[in-house]
Amino acid sequence: MRPPPHRFLLLTIILLGVCLFVLDLYLPLGVGNGVLYGGLVVLSLSLPGRNTPLIAASICSVLALIDIFLGPTFPNLPVWVGIGGRLLSLTAIWGPVAYFLQHRKNQEALRKAHDELEVRVQERTYELALVNEALVEEIGERRETERSLRESEISLRARKAELRRSQEELRALAGQLLTAQEEDRRRIARDLHDDVNQRLAMLAMDLRRIEKDAMSDLPAIWDMTRSITQRLGKVSDDVRQLAYRFHPSILDDLGLIKAVRRLVDDFSASTGLEALYVHQDPVNCLPPDLSTCVYRIAQESLNNVARYAQATEVEVELICEEEMISLSIRDNGLGFDLEHIEQSRPRLGLVSMRERLRLVHGTLEVVTAPGQGTHIQIQIPLQGVAHA
Repeated sequence: MRPPPHRFLLLTIILLGVCLFVLDLYLPLGVGNGVLYGGLVVLSLSLPGRNTPLIAASICSVLALIDIFLGPTFPNLPVWVGIGGRLLSLTAIWGPVAYFLQHRKNQEALRKAHDELEVRVQERTYELALVNEALVEEIGERRETERSLRESEISLRARKAELRRSQEELRALAGQLLTAQEEDRRRIARDLHDDVNQRLAMLAMDLRRIEKDAMSDLPAIWDMTRSITQRLGKVSDDVRQLAYRFHPSILDDLGLIKAVRRLVDDFSASTGLEALYVHQDPVNCLPPDLSTCVYRIAQESLNNVARYAQATEVEVELICEEEMISLSIRDNGLGFDLEHIEQSRPRLGLVSMRERLRLVHGTLEVVTAPGQGTHIQIQIPLQGVAHA
């Protein structure tokens, strides 16, 4: 294994130093051969140790001073010449050391400045990284805000479109409602004029005839009187039925359960359909607005069954619990496509049901499909409602 190169350099410096010392012992004092020691110091600068040049300069200085006392001198040579030569030697020895120390100081200052610069660069890099991270986060937040804004705009446009559609539906339903009201008024007026009014007119004519023939034929008058009495009873029933269509008095007199029972019985009698009625009586008396709401929904549902369902069986279930009223009406009729009806043109009956339930905070659920019948389920909460 070969020794490192700096060992050869160290050995060379030592050998040269010994040679120069021996040479200086045989030369007169006035010769400036001590300057050659400066070359040894310059060579020592190449060694790795930090203090090696100082050690080499110190040794060379000692050797040069020893030569003052041991080396030969010229008898006629002034003393200052020898001293000047040695000072020149010391200058040559310590000049490179001074340069080396200054150079090392400059390098340390440069390294320190470089380290400080590295620290500043790292700090600045860290700050820039933080700024960059903050910018990335801010850009992400802005993108998220823009996305939320776009979603809000899309949602707003959808709500505006839904609002326009709802307004159009409301206008259409308002027109249907007005048409239905006019048809009801026209039908009531026709019933009053063509039926009730004519029958009352005929009764009035019969009474005038009796008045004219009061003393002629008593048995005929008695028969006519009985006929008038029966016809008056029928007119009274028809007027009562007409008033019942506007507001059933049985709802106020006997309550919701019996009123729905009467409604189901009349439906079964008029349509010939088999109608099953199941009920549970309420614990307390129900408020009039809730009773009217449930009765009208049941009435509208049975009318729809009679008009459109073509059913053979109808089940009506009315359960009045302590906290909830539940009404269920199920038929085995034709059914219909609820989604198509809702999107195209909602039926006035379904809309009126929903509006009635909205006023009493109730819910409506319609389950139907073509060929599978229809099931209408409503629920009205009784919490917070004052019971009579």
